[in-house]
Order: sequence, then C-alpha cells, then structure tokens
Amino acid sequence: MPLVIATSVLVLAVGGFLVFAAIDAMKPGTAERSDVIGSWTGSRGARLTLREDGTATGVKVPVGFRPDGTPITTAGGSGTWSMKKRMVSTADQEIRVVLNTGGPDIRTVFYFSVNGQGAEDGLYLPVSAETAQQFRFNRVS
Repeated sequence: MPLVIATSVLVLAVGGFLVFAAIDAMKPGTAERSDVIGSWTGSRGARLTLREDGTATGVKVPVGFRPDGTPITTAGGSGTWSMKKRMVSTADQEIRVVLNTGGPDIRTVFYFSVNGQGAEDGLYLPVSAETAQQFRFNRVS
C-alpha cells in the first residue's frame, strides 16, 4: 500500500509539473523596446539590426515562404522600426519593420513577433496565417 501511495504522489507531482510547463509555454511573447535593440540572425544568412533611435537594417529577410517554411524570396535595406502595446493579451507582441528595399519609393513592411518574455527566445516571422511555423531570429548582440 505505501508503494501505491508513493507512486500516486509521484504521478501527481510529475503531472502538475507538466501542466505548469505547458501553461508557461503558452504565455504570449512580450518585450520592452530595450529588450529588442541589437542584432538578430536567422538561418540562410538573414540578419536584422534594431537601433535605439528607431532605425533598422535588414539583410536577406524572408518576404515569402514555401509550404515547408523555407524562404522563397528575401529583401534587405535600411529603414525604421516601431513597437506598440499588444492589442490582444493572448497574442505575441509585434514589431513593425519598414525597409527601403529598392529605391526611394519601394518599401517592404515586416511584422516580427516576440518569442518569450523580454524576447528571451528571440524574434520570428510567421510563415503563414494557416500554420504555427516560424522563421526565427536569435540575438547576436
């Protein structure tokens, strides 16, 4: 009987930990401006730099994706970035980046999302609205 009780207590403790971990993983990403200032890199040579003065530089930032999540096309240039307060408390916070990508009147707008509290898990571009796939960027500096 003591073995059954000990096993039950252990199962309940592990189950409680797993539920807590699942709930914690579902928290939306949030950040302050100071949390995202710096350089970020993604796969395939993608780079993003967000500066304190609101300027941004991007290199090989994906513009479109194949169904498997690999980029179809990329863009690069310099421009600006901004963050607003989250409109929905269950959504990841967004960062709007506008890059001049091909001349004075050609701009590409990107909506990056924050992963984790204070962007501790990086930034990402959603691959599509129909999937949870993400093209991730990790902090370099």
